[in-house]
Amino acid sequence: MLIQISNAYKAFSGKLLFQNVSFNIDDRDKIGLIGINGAGKSTLIKILMGLEELDVNPNTRTVGNINKNSDVRVGYLSQHSNLNPDNTILQELAPLVDVSEEYKIHIALGEVGLEEILWHNQISTLSGGQQTKVSLCKILLEEPSLLILDEPTNHLDLEAIEWLESFLKNYKKAFLLISHDKYFLDNTVSRIFEIEGNTLKAYKGNYSDFVIQKEIFLSGALKQFTQEQEQIKKLEEFVLKYKAGQKSKQARGRQKFLDRMEKADNPIIKNKTMRLQFIAGEASTKKVVEIKGLAKSFGDNLLFKNFNLTLEKGDRIALIGRNGIGKSTILRIINNLEAADSGEVSFGEKLKIGYFDQHHAGLYLENTALEEIINNFDVSEEAARGLLGQMLFSQDDVFKKVKALSGGERARISLLKLILQKPNFLILDEPTNHLDIYSREILEEAFDGFEGTILAVSHDRSFLANVVDKICVIDRLSAKLFDGSYDEYVEQRDSAIVVKGSAKKEVKPSNESFLLQKEKSNLEKSLQKLDKEEKALQAQLEKAGAANNLAELVDLQSKIEDVNAKMLQVLEEIDNIEQKIG
Repeated sequence: MLIQISNAYKAFSGKLLFQNVSFNIDDRDKIGLIGINGAGKSTLIKILMGLEELDVNPNTRTVGNINKNSDVRVGYLSQHSNLNPDNTILQELAPLVDVSEEYKIHIALGEVGLEEILWHNQISTLSGGQQTKVSLCKILLEEPSLLILDEPTNHLDLEAIEWLESFLKNYKKAFLLISHDKYFLDNTVSRIFEIEGNTLKAYKGNYSDFVIQKEIFLSGALKQFTQEQEQIKKLEEFVLKYKAGQKSKQARGRQKFLDRMEKADNPIIKNKTMRLQFIAGEASTKKVVEIKGLAKSFGDNLLFKNFNLTLEKGDRIALIGRNGIGKSTILRIINNLEAADSGEVSFGEKLKIGYFDQHHAGLYLENTALEEIINNFDVSEEAARGLLGQMLFSQDDVFKKVKALSGGERARISLLKLILQKPNFLILDEPTNHLDIYSREILEEAFDGFEGTILAVSHDRSFLANVVDKICVIDRLSAKLFDGSYDEYVEQRDSAIVVKGSAKKEVKPSNESFLLQKEKSNLEKSLQKLDKEEKALQAQLEKAGAANNLAELVDLQSKIEDVNAKMLQVLEEIDNIEQKIG
């Protein structure tokens, strides 16, 4: 055990964040921490790092306990880099080790995948993903036993996110991460901590496992709560009916029982959620946008050229590519907010464009949230307050100035303005940024119900998988359109990489290598069998869920966890063999 927290209580400015929170973090734990914005996730991290203390619980008049092993070292990767932009990579890392131990820097750089050709480059010239690698390298040199990561995928492109996933999968020590990225959580963690209803509940498995287990838990807990409520109602009716009659003695006895009874809380926690519906205005013509030969540079820095793309009514296309390639710039050019160096953009008729800017440049900072709606749309103050209420702005929140709002609050106002415009063509630049995992799911559903055309830039793979149906991959010299979902694109891309890699060279194996390859082949066959077994169990789980068979759900979930554990063991054995083969 690295850290143990018992009966933690914390309030902020008089508002309860959480109470009665207890959990352990053990060696090699891989934990995802989730919850709505403002639930207390960042505060809990600060408590783990010793930057904040627990409060006295006013109900028990006691302070919870935090027990740490004496040798626990916590490393923290924040959302914002604290690197010196003028330093080279080596200059940034050198103060962390003695001169005689510079080899440790080289080892750490290798671990995070920073090529030697970059070591003498200034931090300011690195991409967001490369800077994250440098920050991670600094932490690794401190040799933490617990790594804490706060929204680590923010500002990373898809390539960097996939690299970080791979790194965390192979990380040999414990980590805890805050994330609203369902794909990332599914691919990296084996435990989920959810802060909800002012407490924390732990679940085994990744995010998908958590969703199933939470549903199972709520089904059982709700049944128990309902039965208890029925019992309470009968007792109260008896007391009311007979408290003054012949059975008054029995009535007083039942009243005492009611008074002593420890009543369960309603397990259904009704968090406030956004209410969204994107209604397209008048339908556009079949042709929406045609882009030919678009090119853009900033000084000597070429972003892209020869960019061609056609969108027709009903298309849902995402632009993807590494950071700095000009994806957001293309959206700005289409919106006539920036000029291209060359090329042309032509539009169809009856188009009404709705543009979501990830930086919310369309908001006036000195306006209040209420003024931002009243000043831009023909709605009364009462109606505007109602609309803002649907976006989680309540009471005096509507009088906050835009400049004082959080990133999530600004995003919600921008989304409301987008809805009120009733566009038939949505241009979206990172629409899920700053939103919690639950709000992202609601937003996905709202976009899924939109009957117009969508062109989006996003690094949110859940959004890419559930909203768009075509992927446009951009590099400097061209753009390739893939007709299919994001998951289908990744499968085809990875298959192409495997084929390309296998065609490079054919080496006759030595006797030892041959035996290792044979063992690896047998393990891969075992993995395929386990995968089929897991899929069959998942299918049974869906049927049991539809039938609301709680006992079978619990049994099947246990079997799935056993199969997943076996798969993990086989994967580790395959990994060991691959290291031996080299």
